[in-house]
Amino acid sequence: MVDYLTLFNLGMLFFLGGMLVVAITAFGSITMTHKEKRQLAEADAQRLSNELANFKSPGHDHAQKVGWRRKRLLNKPEYGLLCELEALVKRAPGGHRLFAQVSYGAFLEATSRRDLEETRKAAEHALIRKRADFLIIDRYGNPAVVLEYQGDGHYRGNAHDRDQAKRVACHAAGIPFVEVPAAGLTPGQRIDLEQRLGLRPALAAE
Repeated sequence: MVDYLTLFNLGMLFFLGGMLVVAITAFGSITMTHKEKRQLAEADAQRLSNELANFKSPGHDHAQKVGWRRKRLLNKPEYGLLCELEALVKRAPGGHRLFAQVSYGAFLEATSRRDLEETRKAAEHALIRKRADFLIIDRYGNPAVVLEYQGDGHYRGNAHDRDQAKRVACHAAGIPFVEVPAAGLTPGQRIDLEQRLGLRPALAAE
């Protein structure tokens, strides 16, 4: 005679066993999902760490992987202007010095109210990537005059607009900003520069 109670108990045992297998499988699937997420997070963290290390790198590890060649610092007209400016500065009695291709970030820094900090950072970042063609400093190392050579191709495209940030910053800092045309210093610019260098008396105010 069939023992229905035993069959029922066996059925329940198989059912509970199946449910246990399903539960274990599901738990294992969830565990693997979390593990994969953790592995992805660790990979992202390592990638960011590598990028930060490259950003902080002194550069020699990258520099040795590529080739290098010299490039000209000044073109012929710029070199001619350099020689003219050197002659003027050499005659100046005030101990002035002349430099070429100087980063604006080397002699200018932005200031602002605390609520404009982000704007200050953006303005400073934009300007430090630009270079002054020529910079004259006084005997104390302070910037005295900035000269930008506007060659024949200077006014092509938006070059004039790109220089506006230089003009604004120098004007705000109280540094004379001289834009030299392609032909070289104008007579008026030469006189003004000689006065600033102490080579001739300043014109009396009317």
